[in-house]
Amino acid sequence: MTLDLRTHAAVDRAETERERVAEKVTAFESFADRVAAVDADGGGRGVGSRGIGGRGTGATASGSQTIRSAGATLTVGASAGASNAGTSATETEAFRDAFRETVLPYADADAEPEALADELSPDLAAALAAGTGGVPPGLADRLVSRAETRREECSLLADAMAAERDRLREVGGELDAVVDWLVEADETSLLQLGFETLRERHDRLADLRATCDRLARERQATLRGTSRDGLTGVRERELLDHLYADFAVDHPVLADLAELDDLLADCQRAVRRHLCARV
Repeated sequence: MTLDLRTHAAVDRAETERERVAEKVTAFESFADRVAAVDADGGGRGVGSRGIGGRGTGATASGSQTIRSAGATLTVGASAGASNAGTSATETEAFRDAFRETVLPYADADAEPEALADELSPDLAAALAAGTGGVPPGLADRLVSRAETRREECSLLADAMAAERDRLREVGGELDAVVDWLVEADETSLLQLGFETLRERHDRLADLRATCDRLARERQATLRGTSRDGLTGVRERELLDHLYADFAVDHPVLADLAELDDLLADCQRAVRRHLCARV
């Protein structure tokens, strides 16, 4: 008897994506530090040498932003800031270089202009675009503020992926225990079992089906949940849609549970037939 559980592949996927997003957190930190350093060298009155990590950001103005990672977008709250400092064209090019060398390798969009808009904002992308006539004041402040927001968003996403990975490992362990029992039980023909042993096996199969039912209910509850950090949140269903978009099934855990429960039900029916024959 063989049963290829998709849950284990889902564990690997969650961990791989968590690592990618964690690297993106570091990329935004580096981007903010590079922008702050350029602004300090250029004599700007904004962030100066301050970057991410308690070193200051600019004032904020509301805007809708997104968490971006490979293959999907997860909507969250966000903001961007502004100040009165001026920015030269040379500094703007240095800001683009900083983005190109830090964040761009982790962006979903292939082209740099689209990546700037996705990872920062359309307004900031326009301000950084080559050939822009007038550079808005306080651009460095705004970039550092936006980088801090994106760093927090990506950090939250990485935490949500780690939580999903840990949940999957727990479920996978329980599923493995069920499969191991079935494999061992399948080695003995039902014809060799007495009436009482058959009845005990039927009861054990019922217990295992109850385990599958419990795990399915817990998983459904997870799908309705939200991972939160203050006012920022990642809906679990959106997270799972992102993680398993390229899987053969949308929800590998539920698919495994359904398949395993069907197998247990078949085993129960076979045991009942033998029980009836012995009466």
